[in-house]
Amino acid sequence: MKLALYFTFPYPSRVAFDKFINRTLLLNYEYVELGIPTEHPYYDGPIVRRTHGKAMEEFSMKLLEDTVHMIREKGKKVYALAYCNLFENDPDGFMSSMEDAGFDGLILPDLLTDYYSIRKDIASSVSSHGLELIPFFNSTTPDASINEILQLTNSWVYFGLQPSTGIRVPLDIPSMYSRIRNLCGEREIIVGFGINSAGTIKELRKIGFDGIAVGSAFVNSMENDDQVAFDLQIKMLESETHG
Repeated sequence: MKLALYFTFPYPSRVAFDKFINRTLLLNYEYVELGIPTEHPYYDGPIVRRTHGKAMEEFSMKLLEDTVHMIREKGKKVYALAYCNLFENDPDGFMSSMEDAGFDGLILPDLLTDYYSIRKDIASSVSSHGLELIPFFNSTTPDASINEILQLTNSWVYFGLQPSTGIRVPLDIPSMYSRIRNLCGEREIIVGFGINSAGTIKELRKIGFDGIAVGSAFVNSMENDDQVAFDLQIKMLESETHG
């Protein structure tokens, strides 16, 4: 089972972020998602949402480029998780900056909701800059929208288990998986939002998901500079996904 780690970049500070990301580089995981901070991260839950303001104060394109290249040198794929509201007036300019930074691709949480009318233009811009567009949707996304974004892409899929990060509502996970698997066929499905325990990971693995994405679980330990708690969380995830 694959593991993707999410961090809002560069939260909680440049120095702290660098210290914590370096602690992960020798561990066994496949993907890193770096959240590009924005004033309106409206599909993030309250835990991740509060990281964006501080990250915006600390953000630097040079630091972003250095971080992406450092992670890729360790054999991990690196994806930018960005909101379309960051670049709606200049998609090509933004994609060019992401290409220059060295990202493998983009995850766009608001593409199929608030920017549906220009989805094909954005998908084309992503592709023209040599980046993968990662289909992103949750259980409320209509089948027609899912089918269309799958036809526009050929990468793995990010499926949001919960409505947003840090939010938990009752779920019928087996039925949810059956629907999404039927739509996605053999595409790799990485599931995120609301995954914070070994029990949940075991259930997702048993049902058939190909991987998990985790982010909000790290926020408190990074805020408090609690390296012991951070290491325990990462090692648990590594053990449950690759053990």
